[in-house]
Amino acid sequence: MDHSKKQTLLAKYILILNLIFLLNCKHVDKRKTSDPYMKIKDIKARNIIKKTIKRAGGFDNWRRIKNLSYIKHKIFYFADGKIQTNNTQQHNYKFYPQFSAEISWKENNINHYISYDNKSALQFENDKLTKKDPTQTVMSSLYVLGMPFKLLDTGTELRSLGSVILRSGKEAQAIRASYDPKKNNNHSTTEEWIYYFDENNAEFLGSLVFHPPTYAFIENLKSTNHLPIKLPLHRKSYRTNKDREIFYLKAEFKYSDYRITF
Repeated sequence: MDHSKKQTLLAKYILILNLIFLLNCKHVDKRKTSDPYMKIKDIKARNIIKKTIKRAGGFDNWRRIKNLSYIKHKIFYFADGKIQTNNTQQHNYKFYPQFSAEISWKENNINHYISYDNKSALQFENDKLTKKDPTQTVMSSLYVLGMPFKLLDTGTELRSLGSVILRSGKEAQAIRASYDPKKNNNHSTTEEWIYYFDENNAEFLGSLVFHPPTYAFIENLKSTNHLPIKLPLHRKSYRTNKDREIFYLKAEFKYSDYRITF
C-alpha cells in the first residue's frame, strides 16, 4: 500500500473516531439535560424531592401513566362541625396522546359533569352547559393527587426551609413551592405551598397553603401500597394560622378504586 493510501485510510479512521466521540458527548449531554431534578437550584430541596419521589414509586412510573381513574369522596365542614357539602366524584384522566379529563358527581339533586381537554373546558349541570370554567377544578384535583411528582412541573421554584415538628410529633423537612402564572402557562395560582417530608424516610406527610385570608394545613393520613406509585387514600384539611395551629377541621377526602394503565 503506497503512502497516499495509508494517509487516506488514517484520515478516515480519525474521522470515524471523532464522530463516535461527538455522538457519545451528545448522548451524555442529552441525559444530563433530561434529568428532571437538575432544575431544582436549592441542593437540599433537590435531594429531599429525589428521595420522596423515589419512595413514591419514581418519576419514570408517573410519566408512563396513560390513563388514571379513581373515586373521590369529600366532605366539607362548617366551623361548628356541621357538614357543609358531602359528595362522591368520579375522576377520569387521560395523559396520552394528549391530556383530557372527566369529572362527574351529584350534589343537591344536581348532576354535575366536567369535560376538559386542550380545546375546551366545559361544565354541565343536569346535562345543560353552564358558563362555569372548570379549569381550576381539574388542575387543582390533579395537582393534589400527583404530589410529590407535580413538584417537578416546569417553573416551580423549590426552597428548603429546614426542620419542623408537626402536630403528629414527627420531625419533617419543609420545602416551599412558589408559582408564577405570568411566566408559566401551566401555573394557575400564585399561592405558595409548604410541603412536609419525614426527616428519616422522606415520606410525604402533608402541606400548608395560604388561601387569602386563611391558611389550610393538610395531613396525609394514608396512601396506597399496592400500586406502582403511591397515591392518597385519606387526607384531612384544617383551617389554621401560619404556624399550623388548628382552628377546626375544614374538609376530609377519601380516595378509592384506583385504576391505572401504562
